[in-house]
Amino acid sequence: MRLLLRLMLLLVTGVTSDAWAEHPLTFGVFAYRPDSVMEREYEPLAEYLSQAIDHPVELEILDQPDLNRALSTNRLDFVLTNPSHFLVIRSERSLTGVLATLVRKWDQAQTSSLGGVVVTLAERQDIATLKDLKGKTVATPGMFFLGGYQAQMLELREAGVHVRDFGRVRQLNRHDRVIEALLAGEVDVGFVRTGIIEQMALSDPGLPKRLKVLNPQDLSGFPFQLSTRLYPEWPLAALPHVDSVVVRKVASALFALDPNNPAALAAGIAGFAPPMDYQSVEDLARTLRVPPYDQVPRVTWVDVLQQYRLWVFTVAILVLLLIASSLWLGRRKRLIGVEQRRQRRMILGWPQPMLVIRRGGFVDSNRAAIELLRYTSEGALVGKDMSAVSPATQPDGLSSQQKFNSLIEQVVQGEVQSCEWTLTRSDGSVVWVDMTLAPIHEKGETEPLILCSWYDVTRRRLAEQRQRLAASVFDHAREAIFITDAHGAVIDVNDAFVGITGKYREDAIDRLPPLPVEEGSGVFQSARQDGFWTGEFTTRKDDGESIILTLTISGVRDEHGDIGHFVGIFSDITKSKSQERELRLMAHFDALTGLPNRVLFADRLQQSMAHARRQGFRLAVLYIDLDEFKPVNDAFGHEAGDRLLVEVARRMRKALREEDTLARLGGDEFSAIIVNVEDETALERLHSRILEMVSAPIWVSDHSVEVSVSIGYTLYPQSQDLDGDQLLRQADQAMYRAKRLGKNQSCRYAESDA
Repeated sequence: MRLLLRLMLLLVTGVTSDAWAEHPLTFGVFAYRPDSVMEREYEPLAEYLSQAIDHPVELEILDQPDLNRALSTNRLDFVLTNPSHFLVIRSERSLTGVLATLVRKWDQAQTSSLGGVVVTLAERQDIATLKDLKGKTVATPGMFFLGGYQAQMLELREAGVHVRDFGRVRQLNRHDRVIEALLAGEVDVGFVRTGIIEQMALSDPGLPKRLKVLNPQDLSGFPFQLSTRLYPEWPLAALPHVDSVVVRKVASALFALDPNNPAALAAGIAGFAPPMDYQSVEDLARTLRVPPYDQVPRVTWVDVLQQYRLWVFTVAILVLLLIASSLWLGRRKRLIGVEQRRQRRMILGWPQPMLVIRRGGFVDSNRAAIELLRYTSEGALVGKDMSAVSPATQPDGLSSQQKFNSLIEQVVQGEVQSCEWTLTRSDGSVVWVDMTLAPIHEKGETEPLILCSWYDVTRRRLAEQRQRLAASVFDHAREAIFITDAHGAVIDVNDAFVGITGKYREDAIDRLPPLPVEEGSGVFQSARQDGFWTGEFTTRKDDGESIILTLTISGVRDEHGDIGHFVGIFSDITKSKSQERELRLMAHFDALTGLPNRVLFADRLQQSMAHARRQGFRLAVLYIDLDEFKPVNDAFGHEAGDRLLVEVARRMRKALREEDTLARLGGDEFSAIIVNVEDETALERLHSRILEMVSAPIWVSDHSVEVSVSIGYTLYPQSQDLDGDQLLRQADQAMYRAKRLGKNQSCRYAESDA
């Protein structure tokens, strides 16, 4: 029996192997970019798989309709597509599930996530946020693109923008076509997936500057521009007819793909990772009701009654109670209406805001009062009192409630009261009114009604406040402020102007303000054309002291739109500029010798290496260490050691050329960059000159001392690609060999130094 089972297993395996050997595997890839680009990116991957599994693999680049047809006819063995399309395929036919998730690579970053980008032209000032997309024409590669449509639609939905708000949605089938249509002005906004802009910028470096990304997301470690949340990258799935042995071989080959493999580099990927959780993509599809979750289940009345019978019974009871209450309230309302119509006739037609008050509360109002307080209906004020439409306190500091009660007490006694009052509108804004309260005596009334009228004086009060505020700002601002006429002659200045320039106010009037010498009064012409001018310049005070000012001049237009005055604001930034220069020196230069420090040396080394590569010359990196420095430092003290370092630095700097760089790395260690090295003979002469100059006697603390230096050096470029740190380490290793050989000499780096 066991022998029979083994024979059957060998027979099945042999048949499967023979069938597999007869036909190449077909690897279908969803064409989200032009076919030529997709073939260039993924053909090396097909070749890699052919070699890895020792079986031919053919690449098929297909758009969505062709990919669906190929799947329906079993022309494909493996498919790589976007997650949304994968859900549709999985719902229509059986798949093995996700074998692996694509991991993309950009620069040094890797990501197995994708998202959407909402992009418009950088010059479009009318489109700044997602809400600005209302009524705009949008280009998308297609409705089934996760990063090119669905991810953006979820963000827009949460921002309150829906598809019906768009002017038109154009489906262009490719991400590249979306960007091309946007640049051609055919659409207002484009939807593309992450990475498209960066990939297209490889052939068009100026592309990112012409585009503007809306709703940008700053995610640490994510290498692409992004407007939406992230979702899992493309899944790779196998069709059910593919033998499991083949599936495992392909999966193993994909997981073994090295990021530096030519196939990975061509496709711009870092390889493949174990399958990610695509639940977030399914939740997105359900939320947007896109395939395969676009069908709404049918619900009948019987289903509703069966599931919610308790709620239906409760609602029915409430409806009956509501009807009974409405009938009772209707009868009461008719009785009250008779009384109200008599009062309303007195005030409804009056154009000035009018209200009727009884026992401190509003019982009626006209349309003008409703509009003043920005309420929605005439009955919105009924039942409220003055405290409901007033701030807690009035401008005079008194409580609104107490002040109004005091006024009512006097009006009830027959007096007419008038005063200024502040009201709070329904939107929270404040309005100033002149309020008049007068009693209305009617027959049979024990307590009189009170007629309240308002006159809006908000504009007058705000104008007065603005005038006081402007005058206060002008007088107390710490920045110098001046006002000129249309020709630039000063009309008025503040105290800060006098303090900064040293000019008295009367000396500044009718003269030009401080201006940059090279532009002079031309700044007013620039401000007239552009609306403002801003810049920094150096000038002198009346006592001759030099100062640096930052100045902004803005044009002030009259009611006809013509500039009648200019307003200038400037500040003295002399101290901050000086501090900035000092900080720059401290950050990049050695405080003792004045030479560049390690930071500036590294920057200059990188620049020199780049220049050497472009111009095709050689440079040398020297590592210099003083011999016998510690005995001098111990014998004469640190101050003498510092003077010795300064003198040695001066001599070495004198021995080098002007274009070369000498830096102090720390302690008694120095380094130098020698550019345009013609041959090593000239370089050795330079080393000899340094050794000779340094070894000459130096007078320190009334003693003549002699020191020497050991020099290690290396050349660039070399056969292998090195960075600045590696060159410096090579020179350092060569310097230690010079030390071991007896000091006071130079040695070139050799492989044995490593």
